Amino acid sequence: LDFFAGQLEAHLPVRVDKVLLGDLATVARQKHAGRWRAAVTSFCHLPEVERLLSGRGVPVIALLAEAHLETLHRLAQLPSGTRVGVASAAVATAHNLEHSIANAGLPNIVLVGASPAQGAALGRLVRRVDVIVCPTAAAEWVRALAGPAVQVMIDDRALDQRAIEMLAALLVRQNGDRPAAAPPAGQRRLSPRPSNGRQRGRGGTRATVRGQ
Repeated sequence: LDFFAGQLEAHLPVRVDKVLLGDLATVARQKHAGRWRAAVTSFCHLPEVERLLSGRGVPVIALLAEAHLETLHRLAQLPSGTRVGVASAAVATAHNLEHSIANAGLPNIVLVGASPAQGAALGRLVRRVDVIVCPTAAAEWVRALAGPAVQVMIDDRALDQRAIEMLAALLVRQNGDRPAAAPPAGQRRLSPRPSNGRQRGRGGTRATVRGQ
């Protein structure tokens, strides 16, 4: 949640309200959603966020956090057959990072799985891998559990630039400056759409981020 909010505020002139998915229904009932120009979430939470905001005129966009190119280059240099695991504070975040690495199609590594960065699941994962990819926030815990036999590779991820541009285009369109750019081919699911089919009126730029 903090990652998404920080990245959006770094790339766009927006103020982000961070709302946990479990709190969204309550916040929406309190009519806080009326000031939001858009809602941003991960792909795994997209259907639920769309359902909870249905009828409120808030476009919902799913963003993808991808592995850094530097991380992929480092993974590509590992010996053939290297077993790689992914850990992060949230399970959904770990799986997103795992999918990002898988999409790179590196032939020399074997992705073993993803795990939260603590608990029994992480203990099982580190016993099955040669390398663990994790964010800085989880690195100390992962290193303590993995020991010297497992290489810990830091990746703090980056939001997919195309999705950021799509959100920017939506906000520009709402401001009436110019038509929004068409989404890239193959990105239909990312297309922002108001939950009740209407565009919101003009106003201060504000977005909200959903998380677990």
